[in-house]
Amino acid sequence: MDSTTTGVNDNSVVKTIYDPCPAGFHMPASNAFTGFTTNGQFSGSKNVSGDWDYGWNFNNKISSPDATVYFPVSGFRSINNGSLFIIGPDNNYEGCYWSAIPGFMENACHLYFTSGDVFPQYLYARTYGFAARPVSE
Repeated sequence: MDSTTTGVNDNSVVKTIYDPCPAGFHMPASNAFTGFTTNGQFSGSKNVSGDWDYGWNFNNKISSPDATVYFPVSGFRSINNGSLFIIGPDNNYEGCYWSAIPGFMENACHLYFTSGDVFPQYLYARTYGFAARPVSE
């Protein structure tokens, strides 16, 4: 709301009636996941604790040197027919979590990861059904 900026940024997120998060929470800013790489950039070495467990325990050095936050693989709903995609043993496992910020007109910023890679500032079509990870207000 009231944001004319697109692309990766740390602008504050204002909750609207369209925000899918429960009361007291809102969608994360597009830079919310940058600590999940060691360099804080679009891509880089994973900043994780432990091994792949159908998701990653990302290090959360802000709140505590030993704190982690677990993000499970989520898969997503296809833009073609709404079916679930990339979940289960016959597929690559992927995690896709929206941020509140559009990349540009038809794309939005999100966290994307697999067992091998993490991209905290990825862009993809807004019509995909990715997961949401609420942030406390």
